[in-house]
Amino acid sequence: MASFLNVLCLLGLVIFAAGIALSLLTLANFVFGFTDGLWLRIYFIRFYLFLAVSGILLYILITFRRKDDEKKE
Repeated sequence: MASFLNVLCLLGLVIFAAGIALSLLTLANFVFGFTDGLWLRIYFIRFYLFLAVSGILLYILITFRRKDDEKKE
């Protein structure tokens, strides 16, 4: 179970990093106009920020969950 939770934490961090990187890339593309790729248009930044928030929430909820000792109090 601990290894599965570690994989979920890592997955949360990867999703968070991908969301932040893609939102920064989209913002840079909006400012400088590198390409006309559909997935780099400015209205996709909401989706990338959603990925970042979802990833960090997954990481926080797994990392700081209550242990069995704390639930009994």
